[in-house]
Amino acid sequence: MLPLLAVSLSSLLPCPLAAGWELLWQRQLPSQSALGKPIGGFSGIQLEPGQRRLLLLSDSPSSFVLEAQWRGSLLEPQWQLGEPQPLLNPPEGPLDGEALVRLGESYWMASEGRFGGLQPAALLELRVDPDAAGGGAAGSGNAGSEKLSVRGFYPLPDDWQPQAGRGLWPNQGPEALVALPGQRLLVAAERPLQQDPNGQLRLLLAQLQPRGSAALRFEPMGTPLAYRPEPGAAAHWGLTDLLPLESGNRQQTGPLLALWRGYAKPNRWWSRLELLAPLALGPAPQPPRAPIAQWDLIALGLEPDNWEAMAVGPSLGDGRSTLLLASDDNFNPLQANRLALLAPKRIDCGKPAGSAKRLTN
Repeated sequence: MLPLLAVSLSSLLPCPLAAGWELLWQRQLPSQSALGKPIGGFSGIQLEPGQRRLLLLSDSPSSFVLEAQWRGSLLEPQWQLGEPQPLLNPPEGPLDGEALVRLGESYWMASEGRFGGLQPAALLELRVDPDAAGGGAAGSGNAGSEKLSVRGFYPLPDDWQPQAGRGLWPNQGPEALVALPGQRLLVAAERPLQQDPNGQLRLLLAQLQPRGSAALRFEPMGTPLAYRPEPGAAAHWGLTDLLPLESGNRQQTGPLLALWRGYAKPNRWWSRLELLAPLALGPAPQPPRAPIAQWDLIALGLEPDNWEAMAVGPSLGDGRSTLLLASDDNFNPLQANRLALLAPKRIDCGKPAGSAKRLTN
């Protein structure tokens, strides 16, 4: 896996874990671009290594990406937004983009499925199109925004496809992607598949194949995640993103951060961050993996909303890494597009690499 901003990811954990997190800032983004195009629905985020540039993936039917240039300082950011760039060469039928990760020269995104087969749950490979320049607003300094072109469309296995009594629930995944060593992707549902126990969230491995051969090879994962809705949120509770703290190896992932979201009518939201120990990468059945630690992000001060995506942010002057979050406004005027930056509290920890290195199965 590509290094994420060349930071020591173990510095992304509170120390001790009970110390929790500090909310450095949160900012609301506009609902329209400079040219008046609607923007929102952000369900995936990438901070480009070595650059002050964000790529935001929208789950709108056109599944566009939006570039945001990080101006200002780390603690007083200002955002210069490009124009939404629809994916080039999309497959026939609608898409519902969820998650955005980089693996080698490609980006990968997930697309949620619906009943009826017209919108299968799938993974898509995206590449920067060198012949297409973006359409930034005149004078925005963003006229050269990259466009992404679909290079591969890979439906998930049949037992994941939404259908009567089996597979994903409609609009409930695949929701999260993790890039792994060995040209592999870890795929997660948003909530348990219809045929699975209520307390288990299924995972899936996708192995990239050599160029010119068949599509992805999907492999079952024997270790599910423990699915534990907050009281009152069971009807609309789900995983929204996974973030690796270390790259792991062929046998297991590194430690992971998991972002969970809950909603209850008329307008109550939950946002929970969990720390997971490494997961075994194989089909052997394992008990559901419960978190080592968890944190209530709404109690921390995040605006109650649909926080869906996360990425490693820039490092602070004191050596701590940061966690960047994005919310999905569902193109609903009662919600908002937001970005937020968190930092772990580290109190008398000695060497900053301690917490993540000690995590084992």
